[in-house]
Amino acid sequence: MSEEKNLFANTDFYMASTYNFLGIPTPIFTPLFVIGRTSGWAANVMEQRADNRIIRPSEEYIGPESATWVDLQDRD
Repeated sequence: MSEEKNLFANTDFYMASTYNFLGIPTPIFTPLFVIGRTSGWAANVMEQRADNRIIRPSEEYIGPESATWVDLQDRD
């Protein structure tokens, strides 16, 4: 996957293989992924409500200063 699309697999990729091996139906995969993340989402909400402010990632954009827009049909 990393060689073809320059993307790295996250845990969901491997969990999907595990669920498939266990015989869990494919339509159930997404709800299982959500169940695993629910505690983290709830913790974020509780933390934001306790501080009364939205938590935003502190990142700095390091891309090009300006870029030209290319329509989808004109892209390679």
